[in-house]
Amino acid sequence: MKTVIVACGGGIATSTVIANRVREIAGKIKINIIQTTLYELSGYLSEADLVVTSSPIQQNLPVPHVLGTCFLTGIGTDDAAAKILEVLEKQDP
Repeated sequence: MKTVIVACGGGIATSTVIANRVREIAGKIKINIIQTTLYELSGYLSEADLVVTSSPIQQNLPVPHVLGTCFLTGIGTDDAAAKILEVLEKQDP
């Protein structure tokens, strides 16, 4: 099971919208979603297979990162969804 960290400013409203969209994209792929704030993101990275954020971040992450703003605006969702699926469908070595 893959773990997706969804982070936004407050860790509640925006991350919930994005998390729900990630669940839809995952479909039948079993995933664990952790919602948090951007400030607390680093505390969850050891558990993450993918990070989706509501705004751009400057730090380098040890796992793939997708900017999830498109799920709020509706612009560029296909590319972001494809990247999310690529990570979720990738088999662990």
